Amino acid sequence: MNGFQKLAHVLGGPNKSDANSVPKEMRLELATVQTPPPNLSILIDGINKPFGKDFLMIAEHLTRHSRIVTIAHEEQKERNLGDKTEKDLLDTDDDSPSPELTKFSYNFVELKYEDVLKKGDRVLVASVGSRYYIIDRVVRP
Repeated sequence: MNGFQKLAHVLGGPNKSDANSVPKEMRLELATVQTPPPNLSILIDGINKPFGKDFLMIAEHLTRHSRIVTIAHEEQKERNLGDKTEKDLLDTDDDSPSPELTKFSYNFVELKYEDVLKKGDRVLVASVGSRYYIIDRVVRP
C-alpha cells in the first residue's frame, strides 16, 4: 500500500467489507496557520479555538524534507508552464567552438525543500474524528 492509499484508507474509514464497522465521517475545511512548525497550530474557519500539533497530521510536501531527483537541462528546449511556454535560455557552452546545443543531466541528486508553513498561510484540512490532516496550502487565483 503506497502513501496515498494509506491516507485514503485512514480518511475513508474502515473497509466496506467489515460489516460491523461504522464508516468515519470526513469533512474538508479551510484553516489559517497560527503558529508555524515545530509548534504548529491552525485556526479552522468558524471555530474560535486553535488546534495544536497533538491533533494535526501534515502532508510531507509542506514540511522541510529531502528528495532524490534528476535534473535535466537542454538549451533552447521549450517548456510548457501551464499559463505560458518558455524556452530554456541557460547558455552553458559560450566558450565552445561547436555550435551544438548543450544537454546534460544530473542523476540521483538530493534536493532539500526548505519552505515550511508560515503564520497566515491558508490550508486545506481534512477532519476525521478528532484528527486533522493538513493536505495543502490554498490560494485564490
